[in-house]
Amino acid sequence: MTDTLSIKAQLQTCRSKEETFKTLVTLSKTLPRLTAEEKTEDNKIKGCESAVWLIIEESHGIRHFKADSDAKLMRGVLVAILSLVEGKTLTDIQQMDLKAELAELNLSSYLTSSRTNGVLAILGKIASN
Repeated sequence: MTDTLSIKAQLQTCRSKEETFKTLVTLSKTLPRLTAEEKTEDNKIKGCESAVWLIIEESHGIRHFKADSDAKLMRGVLVAILSLVEGKTLTDIQQMDLKAELAELNLSSYLTSSRTNGVLAILGKIASN
């Protein structure tokens, strides 16, 4: 996966809704697909407009994430979200203002109220024990 600074820079340089959309679709291609076995009800995020699955694995206190969605745009948003939290400890993640970090990525025009609820559900699961 591309590093956080690069993703942040790519999204912040977008000057139009169309440019942001193209960037998100391009980013979506960098997210490895989950297997059918990984797309379980337990891994599914409730409250998302599209189907979204999130797997959190922890090794030596460091969190690693796998995610997928049936929607390209949401996969791009997942890449942006995961770039902020991948490889951090739960404590580090809980001390971050993830909503503010996401706001800096120019995604607001894509986060309709139903998508915002889904993103908040994703952020909630990422920051939970």
